[in-house]
Amino acid sequence: MRLGTMATLTGLLCACGTGLQSAPPDAGAAPKEETLPPITLEEIAVTDHEDGTLTVRVRGVDFSTGSLLVMTRRTLATQVTSSTELRATLPPSFLEEREGLYLEALTASPQYPHGARSPQLGFNIPAPELTTVEPQSVPAGSSEPITVLLYGKNFVRNSVVTFRGLTYPLHVVSPTSGVVNLPPMLTPGEEEFEPIHIGVPAPISAKTNSGWLTVSAPSP
Repeated sequence: MRLGTMATLTGLLCACGTGLQSAPPDAGAAPKEETLPPITLEEIAVTDHEDGTLTVRVRGVDFSTGSLLVMTRRTLATQVTSSTELRATLPPSFLEEREGLYLEALTASPQYPHGARSPQLGFNIPAPELTTVEPQSVPAGSSEPITVLLYGKNFVRNSVVTFRGLTYPLHVVSPTSGVVNLPPMLTPGEEEFEPIHIGVPAPISAKTNSGWLTVSAPSP
């Protein structure tokens, strides 16, 4: 008889006892992972306007050195800033699924020697926001292009500005600012304020809320 078979039989005999009785149902069961309290999403925002990289900031309890954030089964590069806060980077490639995204926090510590996992926290990719348009009023009939500064959050490269139904390239300076040059010889608007917004490509693929811009008649 081969040694491997003998070892297997010996193991079975040891497990069952000399009388070949059944072992207790929980004998040899792996210790169960525990459950962390739920986490909350403090912030998710674009931090690299060139490639659309996002960062997330999560609140919870009982975090320790080595705690990790997992997004839809993929581990994130995680920074433990305190026992109640984790931060992590989300590469654009992790956002390709777009639907059913969720976060989990994982930790292991003397308090959780067998590991602990938080309940899943769903989240949506953040939409871009437009908060300020400078200047808010530009003169009609200018012979030169008109430079307008736009401020907000979650701006990314290759975005465009829409004004009066036409689109113009946006030079994105940072995730929170950009510059657009409107064409010369604009005519006064029929309304005092006209909407202007930014269209943002992948990984967000959305447009901002409208800002407001006045094209005023030149002073006599």
